[in-house]
Amino acid sequence: MTVDPRQLPRSVRYGAVLTVNMFVFMGNMYSAGLATAFSSLAEDLEVSYAKLSGLVTWSVLSMGLANLFWMPCALCFGKRPVVLVSMAMFLGGTIWSAVAPGYNSLLASRVFASVGYGSIESLGPSILADLFYERHYASAMAVFAAFLSAGSQVGPMIAGYLVTARGWRWFFYLCSILTGANLLTTIFFLPETLYEPDVDETTMLQEGDADREKDTYAHVERTQASAMALDGSVSHWKSLYTVSLSRAAKEKGVFRHFATLFVLPLPLLIIPGVLLASIMYGVVLGGTVAISTLLADLLSPPPYLFSAADIGLFTFTSFIGILIAWPIAGPLTDLLSRMLRSRNNGVHKPEHRLPALLVPFLICPAGLVVFGYTMAREESYLRLAVGVAMSTAALALVPAVMLAYVVDAYPAVSGEALVLVNASKNIVAFGLAKGAVPWMESHGVGRMFYEMAGIEWAVLLLALPLYFAGPSIRSRMMGMFDK
Repeated sequence: MTVDPRQLPRSVRYGAVLTVNMFVFMGNMYSAGLATAFSSLAEDLEVSYAKLSGLVTWSVLSMGLANLFWMPCALCFGKRPVVLVSMAMFLGGTIWSAVAPGYNSLLASRVFASVGYGSIESLGPSILADLFYERHYASAMAVFAAFLSAGSQVGPMIAGYLVTARGWRWFFYLCSILTGANLLTTIFFLPETLYEPDVDETTMLQEGDADREKDTYAHVERTQASAMALDGSVSHWKSLYTVSLSRAAKEKGVFRHFATLFVLPLPLLIIPGVLLASIMYGVVLGGTVAISTLLADLLSPPPYLFSAADIGLFTFTSFIGILIAWPIAGPLTDLLSRMLRSRNNGVHKPEHRLPALLVPFLICPAGLVVFGYTMAREESYLRLAVGVAMSTAALALVPAVMLAYVVDAYPAVSGEALVLVNASKNIVAFGLAKGAVPWMESHGVGRMFYEMAGIEWAVLLLALPLYFAGPSIRSRMMGMFDK
């Protein structure tokens, strides 16, 4: 692409944001929504709830591992063609799910579709970073996170009512229809955002100081806004019909460049901060996935007798937990970081972000305890809902801290580190959620959630040694992963 994507007309950029956000919404709706249909699926497919849980857990694993494949593809062939191919793959998987004749076919379709969807979890933030300047990027990411959360939390509510009214296959028909429409809009509204500026252009910014860079971008935005609108529109429409290799892929060779990009993130797991971010995110995600896969088994029988619609509506409480925590997570992290920086003579350390984990440490595992205690005694479903909301709030609170810490502590490899975190947290979540049903059967629902809460507390507590040892760890690894 010859034009900086950030200089494309606003309508083009906002259209791209909408297509990306709809993709992430549909992927999470497809993945999480099926849990509300377990009662119908168990009857139609004649399988147990334990086996049905694999439809969700294997989907989660496939999404995570796909990150490691799609990002190198995007950096070789461009982000637009990769999004289109993966979205077409996702559409094919949703259609396959709608007509699957049995459990094994349905499981295979879910894995196939989830691999396609997995591209947008890493490419989405990357595309937004290409389209917006830093001061607008946080707002764009906030909207992206809202669509992601809505898909996984509001999607099951939509699925619950649809399954009750028309059956579980109609949930997949709806996913197929919406994804097909999303694919059409993506074809026309998503530009190629893989921007490779000329050498003299990058040198101009690298040799100037920070003020000069800031003034340069401000000048570009002020003086070129109208001129670039026409030029950017032309470039946008040309990019829709152009596919080419990236500069690095041409110079190094496609296979060699892809292999390098594929293995580059893997050694980052030896960095304690990256490893801990993966485990923390994975554990809190695993708790949420475990609850969603068990809800039909727990709430369908007496004394609750919830229908699929009731279960879908119940899952909306998790979205309420995220909505409450969402405006707190980022501002709280930034506030504590500024306070600790002022106490450190104005010198910022990435570890200043970690004390914000005290909030999820106090609230989120306690939510699992409330849920387990109430369910074991078959008490009010309202108290169950409170427990779910408390637990799910971790999905907003923990990533806000740990992803910011990873980017702050290791900026030279932050892109690769975030891809790795996205992949490995799904692996951790898969392990926890996959064992949820046998875990509950052997220990009982109350004890299982108490133990899961204990795991969350133990993992979150590891932030304490990282707070004190983080600076020395970073100094020892200085330069090891510099590009």
